[in-house]
Amino acid sequence: MIKRSISFLFIFMLFLTGCTTYKNVKTEQLTDFKKSVRTEYKEIADLKIQMAPTRVAFNYYLKENTDKEVSEKIFIETRELILTEEFKETTIEKSYFKHYAEGDDQPYPHIIIRFHSNQKDKADYEYMSSYYGTGVEGVNATDRSIDNYQTWYFDDYEKTPVIVTP
Repeated sequence: MIKRSISFLFIFMLFLTGCTTYKNVKTEQLTDFKKSVRTEYKEIADLKIQMAPTRVAFNYYLKENTDKEVSEKIFIETRELILTEEFKETTIEKSYFKHYAEGDDQPYPHIIIRFHSNQKDKADYEYMSSYYGTGVEGVNATDRSIDNYQTWYFDDYEKTPVIVTP
């Protein structure tokens, strides 16, 4: 009985750690954006644009000692890309929904823009936004007002996330 319980616990833990798998997102717009932003900002060592069941993530890997002002400029350009109708149509509605559709009630993903100071997996800080406005606990996201990624939060993982002013 104990061996069976331990085996079950091990399988359960393995299941929990393997749940979130990321897929690379590729569209013509994102390919062009990636080339453009990497040409403009030599501080970017790598950029991975990925999706998972509840999010689309832009992971910027910056060279060491990159000035914070540079990452703020990169954030602004990335946010401008996200707010385009083309991004919504190609990245979210065609690519994201193709992989993570839930019938007719398809919740839009959260968008996260992360900055890594080197090639480590854990980001130093991130900006995040949601298609849906803030809501009440227990209310489905799709029943909330639409924010359309207009409100962004900055999270340095040390304090409570703060709203980014435009």
